[in-house]
Amino acid sequence: MPRPNAPISLETLRDLLGIARSLYASWRKDGVGPIEMEELRSIGEDLRDAYQLASKTECGTGAYLAALTKAERATKRFGDIIQHDTVKHLVSFTGQRLGFAEPSARPFVDRNSKLERRVKRG
Repeated sequence: MPRPNAPISLETLRDLLGIARSLYASWRKDGVGPIEMEELRSIGEDLRDAYQLASKTECGTGAYLAALTKAERATKRFGDIIQHDTVKHLVSFTGQRLGFAEPSARPFVDRNSKLERRVKRG
């Protein structure tokens, strides 16, 4: 349960809503099933409602606590439906919508490990 006097980052909540919207567009394009689409739509509505309520109310009020609770629950539900490959696909899809080329398929390279190997070789 969120603390009633804890400030909520409206910017972060707005960002999370944007991620949900982008994922919804991606899933709609890919023909994801109606159950998953309905769950994501519901999550997006809860995030939107929480954002609107939190932005209009004072920290510590009952309405503000309701916004925090709604945001917390929606975030938990959102986390439950997201997987690693979903995020990778989402970034690629969003990049394409922005007109960018697809991200590189190269695996992540830990630059520190690479540097350590060079130093050891001399």
